[in-house]
Amino acid sequence: MALKAPPEAGYNSDLMIGFAAGIAGILFVITVVLELTGQPALTWALFLAASVALLAVLIVRRRRRHAAVRETGATRQD
Repeated sequence: MALKAPPEAGYNSDLMIGFAAGIAGILFVITVVLELTGQPALTWALFLAASVALLAVLIVRRRRRHAAVRETGATRQD
């Protein structure tokens, strides 16, 4: 059995950021299409705002974690 290297610090945060960004992108496209076609888009726009807020929180959290890893010199922090 091959030994696996431990994941980098913040690997899970990077995955969550990618997922949230993908969802935000999809919601953005849906919201724009609904607005251009004249259909109600308020609910989709609220979901978009929530996903962008979540994305911002995840990015700030990742920056803080990476700063802490750089200070302590730790190789893994979960």
